[in-house]
Amino acid sequence: MVMNPLLETGINGIWVAYRDQMAAVEEKLHAILTGIVPLASEMTSYVVSGGGKRLRPLLMVISSRLSGAEGPEPILLAAVVEMIHTATLLHDDVVDNADVRRGKKAAHQRWGNQPAILVGDFLYANSLWLAMGLHSHEVNDSLTLACKKMSEGEILELFLDGNLEATEDQYYNVAACKTATLTASTCRLGGILGGLSDEEKEALDRFGYYVGMAFQVADDALDYMASEEKLGKTLGRDLSEGKMTLPLIHCLATSSAESRSRLVTKVGSGEIRNGDLDEVLRLMKDTGSIEYSLGRAREFTRKAQESLECFSHSLPKQHLLALSDFVISREM
Repeated sequence: MVMNPLLETGINGIWVAYRDQMAAVEEKLHAILTGIVPLASEMTSYVVSGGGKRLRPLLMVISSRLSGAEGPEPILLAAVVEMIHTATLLHDDVVDNADVRRGKKAAHQRWGNQPAILVGDFLYANSLWLAMGLHSHEVNDSLTLACKKMSEGEILELFLDGNLEATEDQYYNVAACKTATLTASTCRLGGILGGLSDEEKEALDRFGYYVGMAFQVADDALDYMASEEKLGKTLGRDLSEGKMTLPLIHCLATSSAESRSRLVTKVGSGEIRNGDLDEVLRLMKDTGSIEYSLGRAREFTRKAQESLECFSHSLPKQHLLALSDFVISREM
C-alpha cells in the first residue's frame, strides 16, 4: 500500500484544513453540555477535555464536505457522534474497571460506577434526541442502528473476555459492533446530509466501517507496543484484563504446545505481573502476532480506500484517504 503524502502532516495537518468546522464542533459540544444536567455536564466535559483525536467528528466533517453538505447540520451531528462515543467510553471503563482514560483518572474512579453508567445512558438518549431534531428518518435509522450494534458488541465482549478459545472471527464481530458501526454511520451521515446516491452513501458507509476496523485492530496492537505516555493507558492493560484481542488470539493459535500452556496459565490466572508481560511480549515477537495484527489493520485500510473509488478526485477525498492511513500509523 502506497502511503498518502498528506500523512506527512499527520492528523493535526488534516485537522488544520478543517479547523473552522472543528472549532464549531467544539463550540457546539460546549453549548450542549452547558444546557444539560450539571453532573452529566461536568463528567462529560471531564472526559471530552481529556484529549483524543476527535476522529469521528473529523470523519463527519470531511464526509459532509465530500458530499457538498453545508449549514449547521454537519456540525450538530459531529457533536452528536462524539457524545455517543463518550457514552461508550464511560460504560467501557466501568465494565473494565479501568483506572486511566486518556492519561488521567477514569470518570468512574472519580464519580463512582452508578453516576458514570447513568451519565452514559443520558448521553445516548440526549444524542439521539438531538439528531431527531433534523427530522430525517435516514439519520435516525443510521444512528439508532449504530447504537444498537454498539450495545450488542458490549454484551458479546463480556463472553469473549477470558475465553482462551476465542477465534479471530469472534474478535472481528466484537470490533465491528463496538467500533466500526459508529464510524460507518458517521461517514454515511455525511452522505445523507449531502443528498448523495444510495451507491455513494453505501461507499461512505463501507469506508467508515473499514476505517473503524483498522483503528480497532491497530489500537489493540498498540496496547502491546506503545509507550504509556503515547497510549494514554497502562501498557498491556488488555492482557491484564483478560481481553481477547487479535495479538493474543493469534499468539495462542500459533505458539508451540509448551508456550501455549504457559500463556494459558498466565492469562487464565487473571494476575499478570511485569515479568509475565515481558514473557508474553517475547512470545508475541516469536510468533509474529503483533506484526500479523498490523497486517490485518493495513488490509482493512486498503479496503477502506478502495471503497472511495466511486468518487472523483477532490481534496476531501484525499483527506479521507490520508486519515485512513493515519489510523494504522499513529505512534508506531
